[in-house]
Amino acid sequence: MVKEVRTRFAPSPTGDLHVGNIRTALFDWAYARHTGGKLIFRIEDTDRERVTDEYIAAAIETLKWLGITWDEGPEVGGPHGPYLQSQRLDIYAHWAKKFLDNGDAYNCYCSTEELEARREAQRAANLAPGYDGACRDLSADHIANYVAQGRKPVLRMRMPDGETKFTDVIRGEVIFDHKFVPDFVLARADGSPLYTLAVAVDDVLMKITHVLRGEDLLSSTPRQIRVYQAMGVAPEDFPVFAHLPFVMGQDNTKLSKRNGEVSVAWYREQGFLPEAICNYLALLGWSPGDDRENISMKELTELFTVDRVNSSPARFDMKKLEAINGDKIRALTIDDFLERAFHLFLKQASSLALTMKRR
Repeated sequence: MVKEVRTRFAPSPTGDLHVGNIRTALFDWAYARHTGGKLIFRIEDTDRERVTDEYIAAAIETLKWLGITWDEGPEVGGPHGPYLQSQRLDIYAHWAKKFLDNGDAYNCYCSTEELEARREAQRAANLAPGYDGACRDLSADHIANYVAQGRKPVLRMRMPDGETKFTDVIRGEVIFDHKFVPDFVLARADGSPLYTLAVAVDDVLMKITHVLRGEDLLSSTPRQIRVYQAMGVAPEDFPVFAHLPFVMGQDNTKLSKRNGEVSVAWYREQGFLPEAICNYLALLGWSPGDDRENISMKELTELFTVDRVNSSPARFDMKKLEAINGDKIRALTIDDFLERAFHLFLKQASSLALTMKRR
């Protein structure tokens, strides 16, 4: 029986969602809609100092404005919630304890200074810096000594010898030699989970079948697969991975505030239409198979397939976005144009009034 496709968009909103975030959300949404599957919207907010309620609310509102809807998540609910990681800490603690009890993970008492000194020694010896397994097989006396010193351990996952091999839908076969993937931290000394623990546990429990995300997360895949294995997930039930190409600026470096506007909120404030933004972002790394550049959201769901996503970096071109936005504006009815222009005017007038009041 063919499983229902379940994609997920899982940002850590530490500010306004940026172009890369939205391109990922758009592709996840389009693939879910194309296959008749579901999009799960999950907020990765375990870092509550940086991921605030304000940023979470802004992320939700931005997706709504763009027309990217979700089937499970904040404001919608679903059978696999809660969908904010800060509300799932007991779940991560349960699995962390299980990994420790089963011997898949172990307590590591190494101090920050000790770890850094060993990394420096590895660099001096022209070795890849990484954890050397010093606490992998501590004796009871060693552990008692560390506890007596007041050391608080982190929890590390054991990486077995060998390699991790998987097929990325966009990049083909990918192989990671475990010599370059050392034992990694699952939970901090205070018990709070790190990304690799939380994301892998959530993907399994939320029954995610396809993970479409940025290329920058490719190197974390073998760690996530190791967590799946420790959870007892069979290889055929692992999510399918598709790592999307970087979005580059005009200077051929990764798009950032240094080489362009990355905040979607900025484009909204400048009067870009949501359908123009989605249309343009869909073309960054994907093509419908012809020279078309004007695509509606409905057409995107009909045409989008992951195998048409290019593995090469995509370059953000402001002039092309402006051209597409112009086409979308000219296609509006007079009433629609006036309504949108009026709302934009009110928003800008309100912003100006607030600025003047502060002065």
